[in-house]
Order: sequence, then structure tokens, then C-alpha cells
Amino acid sequence: MAEERRYPGYDVWEQHTEWDGHTKKVVGARRTPQVSHQFFTQPEAMLLQTIVSVLVDDHRLEVLTYITQHLDDSAASPIGESQRKVGLPPKKELYRLGLAGVDAVSHEKYGAGFVALKPEQQQEVLQAISQSQTEHGQAWAGVVPADFFKRILHDTVSAYYSHPLVWSDIGYGGPAYPRGYVRVEKGLTDPWEAKADGK
Repeated sequence: MAEERRYPGYDVWEQHTEWDGHTKKVVGARRTPQVSHQFFTQPEAMLLQTIVSVLVDDHRLEVLTYITQHLDDSAASPIGESQRKVGLPPKKELYRLGLAGVDAVSHEKYGAGFVALKPEQQQEVLQAISQSQTEHGQAWAGVVPADFFKRILHDTVSAYYSHPLVWSDIGYGGPAYPRGYVRVEKGLTDPWEAKADGK
């Protein structure tokens, strides 16, 4: 992630006094996630967090912790999936098989687990998985590597862009309710919205 921010000094959380109570509670919890894995084991959670960091190219612990916790909550939830590709295992099984597969490919290519690899090696492992170019067949029994990659990428990016620190990075002003937007004409912004380059 580029260190130079387009919206320097902008912090969407400064607007939280304008949000309703429920919104403040939900967004506030994202800023300080409680680490209490219900589905993933500790090694799986560490592996997942490392994969997430590579996928979004962000190393801020508060963001990575939130994404990992969000994925764990989703996997542990009794709520089913709305739809799933034919032949694709249920999400719980897909994640378990996929994480084991990532480590298997890492050992196959570099003789070490994914967490221990150098960043460029981690990228190469995920690149191979994204294209289903893996040689460790037994580890991927029952799941196509590219299908796992697509799922974890989708879930990671969805969670990433729901974190308030990332909102600040991209200049998103957060929930507009109940205040609402006033200046809706093209090119105009409300006083509370982010200004590029701090202007």
C-alpha cells in the first residue's frame, strides 16, 4: 500500500458524532476488533492474516485483525451461503482445505510454511494458486485452487473496504445518515467530506 495518502489528515471517525447510535457502535467495533476465533485455529488465523496482508498490500495490524476476525465470524456463522458454484465445497470446508493447500504449496516450492516466506515468495505462491498451477494434488483434493483464491480475495476485499481507516484512505465520508448530503451537484462536496491533498 502506498504510504502517500490522497487525503492526508482526513479521519472519517471524526464524523462519528453525526451518526446514529447503532452506526457508531458497528463502526466503532471495527476500529478495535475483539480477537476471539470461533472457527479458525490459532495457526489457521495467523496464516489467514498473512494471506490477507499480501492480498490487500496493507500491514496495519488493526485492519488485518479486523479482516481476519470478520472472516472468522462469517465462517462460524450458522447462516448459510446465498449461492455457491456447482461442485464447490461449502465455505467452511473451502477455507479449511484452501488454507492447508496454501501451506502445502509453500512447502512444495520453498520448503517452509507460508507465514515464514519472504513477501515476494508469498506473492508467487498466491499467484500460482490463483491460476491453479499447483503440483501438490493431495492437498487440493476436493477443491480447485483458483476457486479458493477467488473466494478468499472476494471476502478479503469486501471486509477491507468496510474498515474506517480504509474509508479515510479513499476519502469516503462514512454513513451519511441521518445528516445526509446537501451538495449533490457534480464536483461539489459538503464541508465534512474529504478534500484531495488536504485542500
